[in-house]
Amino acid sequence: MLAGGILFWIGAFWPPYKQWMTTDTKIYLSIVHDHKIAWYAIHIFFALGVVVSLFGVQSLANFLMGLHTNKLLVTVASSGYLLGSGFWLLNIAFRLTVTLWAGQQLADHASIPESFQTWMDWSNLIFAIYMVLAYLSIACIGFVLKDLEILPAWAVWFSIIFGLSGIVGYMVQFPLFAPPLMVHLPLMILGIIILIKI
Repeated sequence: MLAGGILFWIGAFWPPYKQWMTTDTKIYLSIVHDHKIAWYAIHIFFALGVVVSLFGVQSLANFLMGLHTNKLLVTVASSGYLLGSGFWLLNIAFRLTVTLWAGQQLADHASIPESFQTWMDWSNLIFAIYMVLAYLSIACIGFVLKDLEILPAWAVWFSIIFGLSGIVGYMVQFPLFAPPLMVHLPLMILGIIILIKI
């Protein structure tokens, strides 16, 4: 979970940064078109980060299944993150195909294809599903760990509160919970604590 979070954060902070800060679709597509290699690098790290984190979450879930704990919550946590990761990888596929295509069309014809907004709406939907499922998984992991009392209480409660707040916060578009890199923060913290305790 720690390694996955680090990989994801590398992608999030890979330059250029302006594409994440604009609401103007033309500017967004122009930046993507002008920095294609960086766009690929960003999304390679995003994909690696989620896949490695997925292995971490599944490993933790398998460990927790062997203990006397709430197996339903463990299943929701592991299945939710697994399903969410699939949606995230679909979103990356969209960004590396449709977004690059639209950027090329803008560069060639000075206009954005009419269908691009529909594709963007679809992409935003699957992104939202990933975010909600990931935050739900974090909250479930926290609740399971709370019952076991094997990790510090502050870290467990941080996971619970962050996960539940993330679900609501993302749905109301509270800025703290909108970037996908925030999903990895509690997972990284748990990963560090588990490493220390091992």
